Parts: sequence; C-alpha cells; structure tokens
Amino acid sequence: HDSYGGPDDDNTGPDEFFTLGHSVESQFALAASRGLTFLAITDHNDVRAQSDPGFGTHGVIGVPAYENSLNGHAQMLGATELFNNGDAGAAAVQSLASQLRLEGGAFQINHPGGDTIDPDQPDWGYGYAVAPDSVEVWNISPLWQPPMPSGNSIDVAISYWEGWLDRGVHVGATGGSDNHWLSTTAVQGVGQPTTWVYVTESTTAAIIEGIRMGRTTISAEPPAAGTRAFVEADADGDGDFEALMGETVPATAAFRVRVAKGAGATLTIYGSGGNALGLPVPVTGTHFVHKFTPPADTTWVRAEVGVPDAADARATVCDPLVKEDTSYCRDRLGLLALTSPIYIGP
Repeated sequence: HDSYGGPDDDNTGPDEFFTLGHSVESQFALAASRGLTFLAITDHNDVRAQSDPGFGTHGVIGVPAYENSLNGHAQMLGATELFNNGDAGAAAVQSLASQLRLEGGAFQINHPGGDTIDPDQPDWGYGYAVAPDSVEVWNISPLWQPPMPSGNSIDVAISYWEGWLDRGVHVGATGGSDNHWLSTTAVQGVGQPTTWVYVTESTTAAIIEGIRMGRTTISAEPPAAGTRAFVEADADGDGDFEALMGETVPATAAFRVRVAKGAGATLTIYGSGGNALGLPVPVTGTHFVHKFTPPADTTWVRAEVGVPDAADARATVCDPLVKEDTSYCRDRLGLLALTSPIYIGP
C-alpha cells in the first residue's frame, strides 16, 4: 500500500510503524513540494485512496489506479473500481486489459525485475502472452538491487521490455517510486524516479492516453533536479524534429537526442535487440544535442543517460564473489534518465 488509512485499515500490517502519518493528503502535499503535476496512488487491489478527501489536492492531479495482484503485478491506470480477474490465466488477464482500455485506462506490467535477477525469468509470470501498454522499467533507485528488501533489477526489467519492442509491439516505459514507507521518503519518495508524459492538456485522461501512446520519459529525480532526455526525429526532412517518443517514422528520418541538466554524464543510444548504437557519448553541456543515424535494420531507438558506475570493474570483481545471488554486478547503478522509443517502419 502507498498510504496509511488508520488503525482499522485492513490493508496494513507490521509495516504500520513505517507508514503511520503518510496519509493520502501528505503524499499529494509532498508531490506538490517536489514540483510534480500528477500522482497515482496504487494500493494493491484497493481503490479507497481515491475517495479520501486528500486525493487530488495541493494542485496535483490525482490519477485513479490500483496495483492488481496477479501472477506478477499489473498497474490498472484509470481504474476507479476493482476488476474481476476471472481465473487469472493469460486469456483472462488479456481480457481484463482490453476492458480497462475500453474504459479509457492503460494496462501496465509493474517491476518485472522485482525479485528475480535472471533476465530469462521475469517476475511477470505471463511472459509475452499478455500485451501491456507500458512496462514499469524503473522501480525505486537503481542502487536498491536484489537481494536487498524491496530491491528491483532495472536490467531485468529493461531486458523484458525490450523483448516486447523486438516483437514489434509498441510499449512505453514508466518509472515509479513504489513508496510505502515514511522512513524512506527522502530517497524513495514521490518522484524518485519521475515519469514524464507529453500531453496537450493537463487532465487525467490526457495523462493516461500519453502513457498508452508511449510518449514518456523517466528521470531519476523530480523536476527541479532531474536530468531529462528526449529522442526525436525529423520524419519529413524539413529540419524540424517533430516526431516524439511513441511515434513511428520512416527509415529515411533524421534522429537526435536532447539532454537537459546532464553535463558530465554520458548518453547511450539503444536499438533493436537491446544493442548499443555506438560508444557512450559524453554530455558536454546543460542543453546538449546529439544527432545520429541508426543502422539500416533498426526497428526502434531509445536513449539512456547515466554517470560512470564502474560496470567493468564490478563485473570482474563481483561475479566470482556472489555469482547469481545479486544483480549489482551488471545493473545500471548510475542511471539518470531514459526514454521510451521512437519506432522505425512503414
């Protein structure tokens, strides 16, 4: 759960000690203080937060949703009531997702690298049988990895997400703080990480539609401090990079990545198969632009920005010590920002 509903709240347990005082309103107040425009409180199989007087207060848009406990966790964005999961098999969950979309919602697979460190065995038990609108690829800080409590392997989540992209399915990326505990608010509060959504109006419906269309980017920190990245394309060759994340452009398009507040970091561009398109590029200014040309067989491109995290040294020293027991050896510990993809095709 994301909020504490009092001593008679049946959705609490031993962790009440940590959540006592983190009410629905305090979450929205914190979101406002960190410059956020919208917030979703997604308790497991529980929508009571939406009827709390503090929901959607302090000038922050409240996005109705809940986290559905299936064979893995799914985000039911836009849901104002609990859906019937049926037998919770793949066909039932796909039907569930379709019904949610019909009602204006978006279906998201949450933290598929929550407990596992094996990219071939994500925590989402349906594999690629249930198509989502988005995947929560970034859950809490990259520094909190399995086997730590509440750790999430971002590498596993990204690998699983890219599996959808390589299958030709258009799936956007989001990040979530998964903030349950008052005691961790400073490092795991709302906006850590922050999901950004490109919209044409500030409404709940527009935010959900933007997520469904994959017009998203993620930053490690809230607006005032967070590094931003954007991948864009000039689809018609007029010099205006008008195509954004989530759109499809022809192979003749020109591409660029813009990075804001990322000086001193490095930019890496990824394409089909999760392959890096060249070496990391140093980000040399506050407003940095890098143009690139994808290989001819590329069907999608996305961008990541990060700081050096001694990945090579960790792989050399760490693997023989802990072997398969942790993801600290390979994960993106210095991740600052990433984008959803632009697709290349007809």
